Amino acid sequence: MKALKLKLYQNLCNYRKEGSFGYIQTYPLPTPSMIRGMVHNILDVNEYIPLKVSIQGKSDGVITGIQKVYKFDREPCSRPDNPYRVLVRNSEKTATHGIYFIDLHVNMKSTIHIYFEKNNEYLLQKCYDKALEKLIILGRNEDFALIEDIKITDLQNFKGRDRDARTKLPIFLPEKFIFEKTGTTYRLPFFYDYTSSFEDNRIFHFIEVCFVGDNISLRKEFIYKDSDDDIVCFLECNEDIYV
Repeated sequence: MKALKLKLYQNLCNYRKEGSFGYIQTYPLPTPSMIRGMVHNILDVNEYIPLKVSIQGKSDGVITGIQKVYKFDREPCSRPDNPYRVLVRNSEKTATHGIYFIDLHVNMKSTIHIYFEKNNEYLLQKCYDKALEKLIILGRNEDFALIEDIKITDLQNFKGRDRDARTKLPIFLPEKFIFEKTGTTYRLPFFYDYTSSFEDNRIFHFIEVCFVGDNISLRKEFIYKDSDDDIVCFLECNEDIYV
């Protein structure tokens, strides 16, 4: 079994928690939907590609910054008091500006493993080749990532005694992977239903995970190890509707 392994560095980044406004909070690691978006951008595809991801990493800490923001709004007749008029495609809209507070990870280092559920080896090689040519974005549009290492790695089932499998870095994983419930539970967006209109709302599909720190014992039957002896804990979501 093969997977693409990415080691990424970001000096300042935000993995926005949905529903946070005014004060933009961040997840401790990028969500599966953010990884999917990054992969689809690398591959230059619009259709959904079913995949599994393993997400682990840590930063030096989180600081809170202030940013000025411009927001697009409805047409002038509906928002006559808005200070700006802008042309969006073929229609005139309004815009406002303001400030918000935002959490930023400092010196984030993440390790991502990606496995494609169809045409895995072909897509792994294509993603590897294109990632070396592209500017990698993970998080907000301005959150560029430096590739510190990228490789196609072999995965093996973990071999060892129970509780020998331990996390090396903070990681997202399903609760069933750990012996005792610990860490913080998150409900993370994984993918959303396709929409063809700006008027339609995105309907996200979520998975429940635990965010745990390093040196946590794991159930070996769910764990893989890569060629660097790093553990891999895949997150997945039922995407049969796209098959």
